[in-house]
Amino acid sequence: MASKSKRMKKKMQILVPTDFSRASRAGARFAIQWASQQNVHLVFAHVLRIIRLTRWNDKQYDRFAASERTLYTKKLAAFVADLQRRLPLPPGSWSSVLIEGITTHGGLQDYCRQHPGIDLVCMGTQGADKRSRRLFGTMTSSFILQSDTPVIAVPAAYRRKPISQITYASDLADSSRELQHVVSLARPLDAKVGILHLQEAGEVTIDPETLKKIWKRQSGQNIKVEFRRADPSLSIAGNLERTARALHPSLMVLFSNRSRTFFQTLLYPSSAERLSLHTTIPILVLNKRESASGKHDRARPKLNASVR
Repeated sequence: MASKSKRMKKKMQILVPTDFSRASRAGARFAIQWASQQNVHLVFAHVLRIIRLTRWNDKQYDRFAASERTLYTKKLAAFVADLQRRLPLPPGSWSSVLIEGITTHGGLQDYCRQHPGIDLVCMGTQGADKRSRRLFGTMTSSFILQSDTPVIAVPAAYRRKPISQITYASDLADSSRELQHVVSLARPLDAKVGILHLQEAGEVTIDPETLKKIWKRQSGQNIKVEFRRADPSLSIAGNLERTARALHPSLMVLFSNRSRTFFQTLLYPSSAERLSLHTTIPILVLNKRESASGKHDRARPKLNASVR
């Protein structure tokens, strides 16, 4: 009996944060679409920041905190109920939680660390304003940068449709290993997988058909391969965004480099972080392996117990 239970697949859990805005509704729509294609559990969450005034004593603060918890628990319930009216979810396929934290991304990070069963975080993004975009980005970018849990950033304009094509944007440096993660993600969704590689000027040309045969042998799937010439006048993120709009996948997968220093991150955001501000297509950001030894292989998503 025990051996049989070990072989049972773990049910995926997707954390769906909301601040009750239009952008966060987009993240919820994408998560619900995922749930319609795969047996997953959605956890709708709101991060509550309770401010304590210096003049309050403990009783005054406790009274205020209790009223805030009651208020936002009701708001979260109303948010989910409104989603349910528009996009019904099967009974038992979702739950909700109120998280307390000093910052939104900090509260979400803490929750994911305390609940390792969370496999994905699916959040809406509406981009940063012009003054803060270059240096600070958005809360979504901050969370992508710091999260050990894979993050899906969903643009506010997203409209629900089947997840049928997943495009993995690859630099080909670790494509075989990373592709296995993407395939394990796509298989339960019954989605096709494509690989996009942007060729830089002077880059040695690799025959796409040869790569296609290798990847098919490794993954057991027909992989659509797209090699596109990068526009030197655009950033990497700009090239990815332009190509994504042309290919129009249901989801784009990026592997983000986590080995940069704090100041490098602020001044030179990664392609994944920049793209999360501007994209019109949902993107999933996974972390590249941080060490060659594989001791901290954070790129491996906890998406399907059968592939562990």
